[in-house]
Amino acid sequence: MQEKIKKELKKVGSLTLFFLIGFAYILITMKFLLAEYDIDVYVFSKTIISALVAAKVVAIMDAMPFINLYSNSPGYIRVMYKSLIYVGGVFIISLVEDLFHTYRQVNSIQGAISIFIETRHFFHFMAVTMSISLVFIIHNIFYEIDSYLGKGKLAKLFFEKPTSL
Repeated sequence: MQEKIKKELKKVGSLTLFFLIGFAYILITMKFLLAEYDIDVYVFSKTIISALVAAKVVAIMDAMPFINLYSNSPGYIRVMYKSLIYVGGVFIISLVEDLFHTYRQVNSIQGAISIFIETRHFFHFMAVTMSISLVFIIHNIFYEIDSYLGKGKLAKLFFEKPTSL
């Protein structure tokens, strides 16, 4: 039992680190772009929360049987399928969390939904969704490459000194 918990914590930790780097890059780029218009945004806490949510979604979804629905398909299909599932999971979890926080303010489900719809902007939503999708696609490409090379070989390629040149 302890070994399983250690394995899951290591998995969530490495996923969080990956998503932290990916989302930090996107959010810092957004911060630089908005600085051109004298719009100041704070991205550090949003980066951490987004990375934790994404890692949580991947860890939960990986335990579901339907995530390996296309395990005998070519790699690009597995990458796109898993990315779509993960983005859908993040969307649902983010939606529920946003509605929960809005509900706590107004104490009405209908009021929370109404405020949520009124305060969301479609183009902002699409930009965030596309950015999150890109990070998930990169994650799934790395996962497929690691599976193809042999579990852990990709990490060795990047983090260990070469034995011979």
